[in-house]
Amino acid sequence: MSEAMRYPELSDELKARGFGAMLRIFGPGAIIASVTIGSGETVFASRGGAVFGYAMLWCFVGGGLMKFVQVYTAARYITLTGEHPIERWKYLPGPQGWAVWLLAIMTVLCFPLWLSGLPKMLGGLTVWILGFEGLDIWGDARVWGTAFVVLAIAITMIQSYGALEKFQTIVVSVLLLSILTAAAASQPDWLAVLMGTIVPKIPAYEPWLVSKYPAVAARSAIVEMGVYLGAIGGGTQDYFGYIGMLREKAWGLMGRTVEDTADGVEIAADTANVNLGKAWLRAPMIDSSVSFACVVIFTMAFVILGAAVLRPQHIVPEGMKLLSVQADFLVRMHPALVYFYQFGVFTAFFGTIMAAYELYARTTHECFRPIVRRVREASVDSLRPWVVGYCGIGGVAIMWMGGNPVTIVTPAAIFGGVLTCGLWCLLMVWTDRRFLPEPLRMGWPLVLLNVFSGLFLTGWGVRSAIDFFAG
Repeated sequence: MSEAMRYPELSDELKARGFGAMLRIFGPGAIIASVTIGSGETVFASRGGAVFGYAMLWCFVGGGLMKFVQVYTAARYITLTGEHPIERWKYLPGPQGWAVWLLAIMTVLCFPLWLSGLPKMLGGLTVWILGFEGLDIWGDARVWGTAFVVLAIAITMIQSYGALEKFQTIVVSVLLLSILTAAAASQPDWLAVLMGTIVPKIPAYEPWLVSKYPAVAARSAIVEMGVYLGAIGGGTQDYFGYIGMLREKAWGLMGRTVEDTADGVEIAADTANVNLGKAWLRAPMIDSSVSFACVVIFTMAFVILGAAVLRPQHIVPEGMKLLSVQADFLVRMHPALVYFYQFGVFTAFFGTIMAAYELYARTTHECFRPIVRRVREASVDSLRPWVVGYCGIGGVAIMWMGGNPVTIVTPAAIFGGVLTCGLWCLLMVWTDRRFLPEPLRMGWPLVLLNVFSGLFLTGWGVRSAIDFFAG
């Protein structure tokens, strides 16, 4: 029998206190924040504000908080055990690995959907920036989208993880500054903001939207809100890879455990070791908290701007104009700020696409490691060309088949961003109770938050999927 594992001494970063020390810990979370900002906040949050007004704030803010619970709980587990929680899910009662196969397949199928819709949105943005609307080839968003896919793949194959982390941190900072400035200048109805945040309700489409935007109104409100929930903060296609990326940080037992047994990692349960393990949890708490704080702040800003600027003009981001109409957010302050908006959103979207390829390679590796021996024995580097090829070819093919970018990403948002996220939360409660020693298990508040988040997201995902396929 192997000796019970003991935690290493805290790193200098964790021993330090203050804002600077916190920023040094923050890293992988910047990638998650920037990946979701490209679509969840920039497009869908402002669209939700334009369609439903401030009444949609609870959906976006609540979705961000529930996904924070999901991600932190998993990051907590890998810090304490050194194991990705999906390694444990293959030991659920029933045929070995059934839950892993289910989640892995649903997650991987979402890759090319996101990486077809997002480049097409970026292509449409580029056509607008360059003033190429109406031109045959250069005015085709698919041409630009394909070019950006090729460029993102080339960068993915040569960049280092550290460079990606630094670049994405800059992306988050630039866009945060510009959009918070715009939100503050829009003079929103702050009482409506408060009520929309704390009072959940399912609003109906108003008559002006039904007559002016029949394609939007034709979608069930449940499906529309399901897309918002799925886009905000990302989904399992991002989170499996994010938890794997944490190994780069070597917090707690990360990188120190290699055995895979049905009983999990044996951890010394004496008071000193337990206290040291809990002290290590400050690292994933900071990384995930800062990440989702950025996501929620962005989300609220874009919903507010959509409700305060676009909705009174009866303008809804749709079709290929998913990003250009939001320029009015900053133009109202000064016409020259349109260039700041264009730079910020272009950078965010391209950063989203570029980071997604690296994330999806790691997600694929983590999803299939527990159930496919060849993947377990392979490195992420050896798997990356296959995943990038699948995402790139599949994404470009779907993009050229045509269709509204929102329609393309809808099933990916429902399944990868809502349904599988709910199942993840419920599985984490079982994993925590089954494989961690009692002193290191989640407290009841965190357990209850996981159960609530799991039931809400799973239920909404199932209902949205039914309405989507029925409609």
